[in-house]
Amino acid sequence: MNHYCCVPRCLFWIKRVITFHIFPEQGKHQVSLINKFGQKERIDKRKAWILKLRIGKPVSKFMKVCSVHFAEEDYFHRSKDSKKRNILKKIAVHLNS
Repeated sequence: MNHYCCVPRCLFWIKRVITFHIFPEQGKHQVSLINKFGQKERIDKRKAWILKLRIGKPVSKFMKVCSVHFAEEDYFHRSKDSKKRNILKKIAVHLNS
């Protein structure tokens, strides 16, 4: 089964160097974002992902976002010797579109 990133104009699909992340559950986590007025604001994490990625359509349970759209600091990094992948932090919203 192939996995594709749902971010518009993203050309990444299943490869060993990237990982895919499902959208957060609605209402499970709140994160801080800077709004258009420069003020810090608490917002639902799922809504934050949708706003930052500018998806432009309803998000389905099958949509995934590839690791290219996250910064290095959005992950808990495992040792280089570990065969397990890095873990996305619960507060990760630094999505680059």
